[in-house]
Amino acid sequence: MHDTIAPKPSRLRQVIAALTMLVPPLAIGVSYLAWASDLPADVASHWSGTGVPDDSLPTIPVFIATFAVSVVAAVGAIVLLALPKPHMRTKRMIMLFIGLVAGMAAGVWIIPTWLTVQAGSVEGAVLGLWVIPMAVSSLWGIIPAAILPPQPMHFPGATPVAMELGETEIGAWSRTITAKMFLWVTLGVVALTAVIYVPLLIEGGFEVAAFGLITMLVAALVCASFIRLRVSVDWRGLRVVSLFGIPLKRIALDQVAVVEATEVRPMDWGGWGYRVMPGRSAVVLRSGPGLVVTTAADKQFAITIDDPEQPAALLQALAGRARVGDT
Repeated sequence: MHDTIAPKPSRLRQVIAALTMLVPPLAIGVSYLAWASDLPADVASHWSGTGVPDDSLPTIPVFIATFAVSVVAAVGAIVLLALPKPHMRTKRMIMLFIGLVAGMAAGVWIIPTWLTVQAGSVEGAVLGLWVIPMAVSSLWGIIPAAILPPQPMHFPGATPVAMELGETEIGAWSRTITAKMFLWVTLGVVALTAVIYVPLLIEGGFEVAAFGLITMLVAALVCASFIRLRVSVDWRGLRVVSLFGIPLKRIALDQVAVVEATEVRPMDWGGWGYRVMPGRSAVVLRSGPGLVVTTAADKQFAITIDDPEQPAALLQALAGRARVGDT
């Protein structure tokens, strides 16, 4: 797969994405200056739960380390966006990663230091619900990655062909996809959950295990929903429904611009599973034949299915008829 030779992406969006990477180091630096007169020798650094901390680190080394990491990430992002290569989708993945690192550095400095300063001592720095913003800070990379302009993919080996339909003819296509990979992943998550949490439950430690147990069970349900998917093409457009009847994707006929049957590689779409990226999304269960739909808004959706030529041709024909009917 190769990228199209597209117009130069919006420089404004790249500049804004670069500016968002300056937020973590600025937040660390400004907070240090604001708290300088009240900073203790040590700050809380580790909690086993949401109560009092069980470890601490010297304040100045923590500040220097987190500030340096966030500055390096910001400089790296600016240099990356200034380069003509790699392609925008590769830049987006890199920005996501270094943004996560910068956001995590800011969270590691700001939240523990703030709690320590407010309490007046390491021992009084109760974490509580502050665990939520500290965890969310590590997702900062999503912001610059989402701001960067999308760059649709082009598939030179794919030729969109529409099926011939008469004026009174209708067409429908449907297929159920089974992904054994997600079956094994689901069983693995359930087994791991049992090994970790059953002993705690037997010992009566439900309160300690509750959060982790619920998280693991939710993860198992999410994985299980991908074991069987129903893909259909008809007068409603393209629809992908999960095992539990949850609609994962709907593209109406009037939104369809181009339909292609081509090879889908997981690494081109961000990996396996349900992948969502700026300007693109995909349901990738393996590497191989798949259906790629480009919408009128220049967004793309891909799904791996066997023999995608028939649904591609039908969807293109139905979309063409819908466009003619709207004119």
